[in-house]
Amino acid sequence: MAADVRELFRARATDDGLALCFEDERFTWREHVQASLDRAAWLLAGRDPERPFHVGVLLDNVPEFSFLLGAAAYAGATVVGINPTRRGAELERDIGHTDCGVIVTEPKYLPDLDGLDLGAAQGRVFVAGSDDYAAALAPHAGAADPGLELDPLSPYLLIFTSGTTGHPKAAICSQTRLAFIASNLVERFGLTPGEVVYCSMPMFHSNQLMAGWVPSLEAGATLVLRRKFSASGFLADVRKYGVTFMNYVGKPLTYILATPEAPDDGDN
Repeated sequence: MAADVRELFRARATDDGLALCFEDERFTWREHVQASLDRAAWLLAGRDPERPFHVGVLLDNVPEFSFLLGAAAYAGATVVGINPTRRGAELERDIGHTDCGVIVTEPKYLPDLDGLDLGAAQGRVFVAGSDDYAAALAPHAGAADPGLELDPLSPYLLIFTSGTTGHPKAAICSQTRLAFIASNLVERFGLTPGEVVYCSMPMFHSNQLMAGWVPSLEAGATLVLRRKFSASGFLADVRKYGVTFMNYVGKPLTYILATPEAPDDGDN
């Protein structure tokens, strides 16, 4: 079993198998690792050593989310998965509670941050896909593994709970714990590099990271990213990408089963 998530990424560094599919984009594992290394170098260059090394990620299920998860594994940073359904004071509270030092988001969520007190992340909000973000990353293109001495039991993820008993709490997950989960699920389900894993549950949530994303990394499988869950689009995606494995929580499955019956439902 790998000691941490970084070790899982290192095992994929020369893997030219397909890692990510997102709409019309495709990335091999080798490309994914390099994208993560570039971002790790950027994060390390901008780190404030006097503050927690926390990276806020306010994104849908897009490749940038996965690249940043890899970056944090190499840099020893902590990824804070910010729930995009939160707004106003609730969103401000989540960001402040986790002491994010930088936030990476996308254009459609940028207005939600306007006027909020972002604490240490004030003035350090980057928009994935923008010219500014590309310019920030450009000096670090082709970065090597920084080879840092990391504590694999230190916080790697801060995952917000649902908040049913008060404010959402940021549950801690270490690299070691996530690597253990990956090994367990890959062995249990017999996952291989030939699997195509469907990722439609939100990546800021533990279910997707633990039951979909990290097993794909461990197995060297292909991860199909869908921006957001769609019951009507589910089977179409299964057929389009040749999906062989999915993770889910109970309710979305009932939504899929509730869609109108079609003659090609069994064609998957």
